[in-house]
Amino acid sequence: MPTCWARLGEFVGGAPEEKSARRIVSVDQLRGYAVFGMLLVNAKALFFTPVKPTLESSSMQGVFETFLYQISHHRTTFTYADTIAPLFVFVVGMGMRLSWLRRSAIEGVWEARKGLIKRYILLVLIAFAIYAGWLWDALMDIGLAGLIAIPLIDKSPRTRILAAFGLVAAYQCVFMFTSYGVWLSLGKFSLDDAEYVPLLVRLVPLHEELFGVGLNGGPLGPFSWVMMLLFGTYAYDVMSSKDEKKFVSAWAAWGIGLCALGYALHVAWPGVKEEWPFSARYMTAPFPLWSTGLCFLTLLLFYFICDKLQLRIPTFTSVGMNPLVLYIAQSLFLDVADDFAPERLSLVAGIAGFAVFWAIFAGVAYYLHNRKIYIKL
Repeated sequence: MPTCWARLGEFVGGAPEEKSARRIVSVDQLRGYAVFGMLLVNAKALFFTPVKPTLESSSMQGVFETFLYQISHHRTTFTYADTIAPLFVFVVGMGMRLSWLRRSAIEGVWEARKGLIKRYILLVLIAFAIYAGWLWDALMDIGLAGLIAIPLIDKSPRTRILAAFGLVAAYQCVFMFTSYGVWLSLGKFSLDDAEYVPLLVRLVPLHEELFGVGLNGGPLGPFSWVMMLLFGTYAYDVMSSKDEKKFVSAWAAWGIGLCALGYALHVAWPGVKEEWPFSARYMTAPFPLWSTGLCFLTLLLFYFICDKLQLRIPTFTSVGMNPLVLYIAQSLFLDVADDFAPERLSLVAGIAGFAVFWAIFAGVAYYLHNRKIYIKL
């Protein structure tokens, strides 16, 4: 077994907790890859959408349109863009479990639980500050999913796994059997009356703001997103056994199994149910199952690339050390820059522009890492 697996110390949270601690390179690289994917998807309108008009009727048009489709979110289909947020939530789950084990052993159960509550409430507050007009985005879902997971974080792996399935099943039932699913699908709670708002919704404080935009499952979406987080805690538990054969086989089995189950729920069952879409917007069962399976398989891929073959993707390690500050910085930057997006760009200019964009954020990450500055909750 590679020596980098001997210490599991602080590999998920971003910064090393001890100067002498060895880090698991594959997870640092995985986190950096997730940041890269996030920037690629979020910067689409700035660097890649303007390229489309310049490639019309060219030999590259079909290929480029496929690329644009894959880096875009869609209402009922699963694309590359939909793989990124689940990876963040999954790795957050790994870090949450590590933090719980370390802090509960040192500070006691109550202090450790209180620390986690503060951490995820702060994430929710940050999300309220930066998601004006579209509350239900990544940080909000991570914060609320984390709060849902806190009562389960000290439970056995079996209990956490069963809870993950149970919460997704509960969300699926709410989506199917109440007007909540109608609202997410159509933006209104009734097919016949566009002004109808259920009493339970009207009783919720700030319900107009909370139900203003249906995105990522809306206010109940974290009950579905928490599946990735809870399975991330399980992935950490298996890894901490230090038994390479055990964690590799477990990751592969869960990855393939969850993808298969997600696909099985996606397709129509003649005489039983219609097709359920892969939809990050709706967060119905096929999406969390399929995407959690992909998280396991992606983690396994990075393990073989980074820890078995000893390969490194340049910039990903330092970028993975400060994901929170980079996420907030790119959100603020793109909010301003999108107003100045060009209408037309050549393919070379679009690629070069994104390369510069990535280099700026990677440079900031390297600067912070080189000076051992790590900003995390």
